[in-house]
Amino acid sequence: SGFVGRYIARRLAKAGWRVRVAVRRPNEAIFVKPYGVVGQVEPVLCNIRDDASVAQVMMGADAVVNCVGILARHGKNTFDAVQAEGATRIARVAEAQGVTQMVH
Repeated sequence: SGFVGRYIARRLAKAGWRVRVAVRRPNEAIFVKPYGVVGQVEPVLCNIRDDASVAQVMMGADAVVNCVGILARHGKNTFDAVQAEGATRIARVAEAQGVTQMVH
């Protein structure tokens, strides 16, 4: 739902994909819902620092697009925790769940 992610979500919806937008605060990402038809694009809660949270959001996915990033450190959301460890976690969980398409 960030600067890049919102455009990716919109493009995927227009191409017919069902899109789960993994975010820290789903209520602040409601603006993505009209990118597709009712129920096609949904913001869902995800903690990038937690394996179970990432696995839950990814369950049943055919593809994963990772465009998570931060502009400034905030609490536990350090650059390393989000952009390095988070990307590694997403790739590891995607592989474990059999997701064959991943963009990072």
